[in-house]
Amino acid sequence: MKGAAPQEVCIGLDAGTTGCKAVALSAAGRVCAEASATYPLLSDTAGAAEQDAADLWRAVQAALRALAEGLGGARPVALALSGAMHSLLALSGRGEALGRATTWADTRAATALAELRRENPAGLYEATGCPLVAPYHPARLRWLRAAEPAVFGRAAHFVSLKDWLGYQLTGALRTDRGYASTTGLLELRTGRWSDLALELAGVTAARLPELAEPTDPLGPLRAEVARACGLPPGLPVFVGSSDGALANFGAGVRSPGSTALTVGTSGAVRRVTAAPLLDPEARTWCYRFFAGRFLAGGAVSNGGLTLEWVRRTLYGELPKAEGFARLLDEAAAAKAEGLMVLPYLTGERSPHYNAALRGAVFGLSEAHTRADFARAALEGVAFCLKDVWEVLGTSAQGAAPPQTAERPVQLTGGLSRSPFWAQLVADVLGTPLEVVGVADASAVGAAALAWAAQCGLPLGRAPHPAAARPRRFTPREAERRRYDAAFARFRALYTAVAEDAARS
Repeated sequence: MKGAAPQEVCIGLDAGTTGCKAVALSAAGRVCAEASATYPLLSDTAGAAEQDAADLWRAVQAALRALAEGLGGARPVALALSGAMHSLLALSGRGEALGRATTWADTRAATALAELRRENPAGLYEATGCPLVAPYHPARLRWLRAAEPAVFGRAAHFVSLKDWLGYQLTGALRTDRGYASTTGLLELRTGRWSDLALELAGVTAARLPELAEPTDPLGPLRAEVARACGLPPGLPVFVGSSDGALANFGAGVRSPGSTALTVGTSGAVRRVTAAPLLDPEARTWCYRFFAGRFLAGGAVSNGGLTLEWVRRTLYGELPKAEGFARLLDEAAAAKAEGLMVLPYLTGERSPHYNAALRGAVFGLSEAHTRADFARAALEGVAFCLKDVWEVLGTSAQGAAPPQTAERPVQLTGGLSRSPFWAQLVADVLGTPLEVVGVADASAVGAAALAWAAQCGLPLGRAPHPAAARPRRFTPREAERRRYDAAFARFRALYTAVAEDAARS
């Protein structure tokens, strides 16, 4: 009697800021295997936050090999990509990296903003959905041209690390319109490269990747890569999209009005909308999502990055995983006792877009402990997210239904495993949250997208990750009132810090 056919799985590969994750997802939405690998975020000079493409490639191959070894007989049938937004890498005509890639955390492009703003590019935000700020490519490319003219001149293409990773896997250089819209170079409504943005950046469309849809094929997996990673040669590879879009997709946040909140190295609030949603003061962004939908929201620069600094500084005597666990346990049992942390370690993105900001601590006394500091740091991250939450609610102006117990915000990211963190965010935002049990939602979303692409399914019928019953967290009224008062103080302290940064 013949044995049962091996289970088929699709692979989602997510390249983040400091590590990559690979998951294998069954057609029923079950994660059958997962693997990860890390690489450094390089900060050799003031304002720099770079990645070495070679480090990324080594880590990706290691993660894919480990995943393949853990499949237990399951057969991969497709792979799709996810990547952190706003990375920029210059490539030679032979596809070789010309130096390192800049990441979203790199603030050096702020020096190009004054010149760009003097040119007063009216209509850029309305056309692209992206404010004229340092993380986006008009400023990054203008800075690169001034800071490294030889690299800028030699470059045949300017791509993201996700695009480059696809090139390494298949030999094809394409980007999806969702990711392209996060560069600030794409027209939000038409899905074409923006002539206005390209003129500001000083590049032509010929130096950018070919545009595609997330479910379009990149090509078959190259034979030498398949051998090195233990995967089937010719495995279909699909374009995929940004980590933000795929975090929503992987968490099942796909319909207009639904919202996801993610904290990884950074953090973001992303709401699905049926039409572009822009802020009158350009404090938020709006990107293309899937199937004619859009993602409106904002990103904060200092999420898990802040907690890593606290762990390294105050819990450094412990191994990394144990240090994080102790930090969360102690913070949950502590009270900040008037201590307030403004966690602007690398400046801030939404809603302030101020690269000159730096972190500050207020109210510190000799009675405070490291547990109090850990608690205050977590509260500071939550307050940064509330800054975005309130602006997004103002921008919506009734365009999206409010979050209710029947329609809670979906909380994703590694920190979502902590019930303490989930309850803290619910209390600070004053809105119900649901933890869907998909911590690596971007990788899972990429795998679900691969299933839809491979089987020709509408995206609405892509596998929904199977998980235990979601955990719900409802704001506690007394804590909500206490945090409303603390947030008012946080806002006042931000104003003082911002004024000091402007004088420096």
